[in-house]
Amino acid sequence: MIGSVAPAFSLSRVTRLDIAITLLVSAFAVYVMSLHVGGTVIDGETMSAPLVAVPLILLVTLPLLARSQAPVLGLALSLVALALHGVAFQDAFRCGPVYLLAFFMAYSAAVRLPLGEALLGLVLAITACMVMAAAGDGETGLVLQPVVLVLWGAGRLVRSRTRMNAELDERTAALRSVRDERARLDVALDRARLSTELDELLKRRLATLAQLAEDGADLRDPGAAGATLAEIERESRRTLEEMRDLVGALRSEDGAAAVVPPPTLAGVDALLVRARGATGKLRVAGDPRALPPGVELSAYRVIEHLLDALADAPDVEVEVAFEPDSLGLRVSGQTRRRDLGPALERARERVQLHRGTLSTSRRGGRAEACAQLPVGTAA
Repeated sequence: MIGSVAPAFSLSRVTRLDIAITLLVSAFAVYVMSLHVGGTVIDGETMSAPLVAVPLILLVTLPLLARSQAPVLGLALSLVALALHGVAFQDAFRCGPVYLLAFFMAYSAAVRLPLGEALLGLVLAITACMVMAAAGDGETGLVLQPVVLVLWGAGRLVRSRTRMNAELDERTAALRSVRDERARLDVALDRARLSTELDELLKRRLATLAQLAEDGADLRDPGAAGATLAEIERESRRTLEEMRDLVGALRSEDGAAAVVPPPTLAGVDALLVRARGATGKLRVAGDPRALPPGVELSAYRVIEHLLDALADAPDVEVEVAFEPDSLGLRVSGQTRRRDLGPALERARERVQLHRGTLSTSRRGGRAEACAQLPVGTAA
């Protein structure tokens, strides 16, 4: 079993704590052994050791470097070195360093090894204490052996709690993975359901609109034609609202529709404040009135795109002009850019969607964009 742990030790994986503990115990061992050089009287007996015994005691303590990787191997090597040291220097007194070594190794074996190898480490640690007791320090050895057992038991408790925490972490990670996978499946199911419902809604609503258009195609009475067009508009708005409800149900957490209403010209002031702060200026001309939702949304987006095009302008002026049959938009500001960029192209696409016009000009470092959107009477 000892041979099985030998390949696990590598000097490159020795930790700073291993080095610190080894230096501490080794320094103590050298100090104790140096006291006996030349002879020391202890309990009426003279203990003596030659000078060479001082560096050789390091053979007993250096295996502590294997504490975190192979504590059983370290204990075995320390016992062999201790036996050789005892044979060579019988009168040398080594109890203190050996007890410290037994404490550290027993605890490390209990924390880091499975039960079988940990028990072997406990036996080796107790054996080291018994060797010191047999060498003449019997009373101290008998007292400190239970300490080895306590430290070994504490190490097994720490190992058990560490493994329990690791298992809890693994289970938590697995549960998170299952939760995330379930969330992805729920989203996929919601998208599939939404796609089906949208398909059915569009088929139903478009069939209704087509029937209304077909019924009103041959009407000669302007009043009846106007009523048919109003009905088509109402049905179109109902279709749009139902589509928003479906999309909103997918976005909300509790399944209820939670769609932010589309922006209108009433939000241009706030848009200008967000984009330019107090330096932006808004002017409204003509007689403000309610416009078709599509026109208001496009007008808002056109202003938003034009503000993006004038991103480096220090001051910007926005004008919204309500004319009898059209809506005029003008955005101007100082700019140093030669190309107003893709934002201007997006604004142009919005304008062309309503068969409007967009013109730009640059004069004296000031850029200006003017848009004209045709509108009818509000419903």
